[in-house]
Amino acid sequence: MVFAGAIGLILLVVTLTRGGETPAARAPAPNAQTSQAPAAAPPKPSELNSEWVSQSPSPTIAVGAETALTFNFRNTGKVAWVRGAASEARLGYVTDGSQFDDRMAIDWANAERPAVQTEAVVPPGQVATFTFKIRGVTPGTFRLNVRPVVDGIAWLPDQGVYIEVTVR
Repeated sequence: MVFAGAIGLILLVVTLTRGGETPAARAPAPNAQTSQAPAAAPPKPSELNSEWVSQSPSPTIAVGAETALTFNFRNTGKVAWVRGAASEARLGYVTDGSQFDDRMAIDWANAERPAVQTEAVVPPGQVATFTFKIRGVTPGTFRLNVRPVVDGIAWLPDQGVYIEVTVR
């Protein structure tokens, strides 16, 4: 025969000795304050810079066909580009001098940002990859001027980077 008070005592003893550790010896359970890394301060414009490395060759595609375009830029600044953070690098579409049909854009981040850096982190000296898709919508030759940008902070130097897409 077991009394109600004995059950409570047994549960207390089992709880205190589970796994051979006491409650004081266990690490605190993670919560919103302890499980997140502290947010990094946004970079200053003077800490950002880039250098064009390479890009896809200029494609020729048929009306209705799709192709992926890739641009590579080296981070020559003083801070890492971190995807999803204030220092995330994006490829910006520069409308000045471009003859590009906006209907060609496929799943761009927005109408003026064809791509976000592919890599999670691009430290200074390393290369970021920007890949995006376009679709041929009407015959012609279309020029797309691009340059990296850290939205809300600064456009990186304009190095005259562009690609021409021929649609037949």
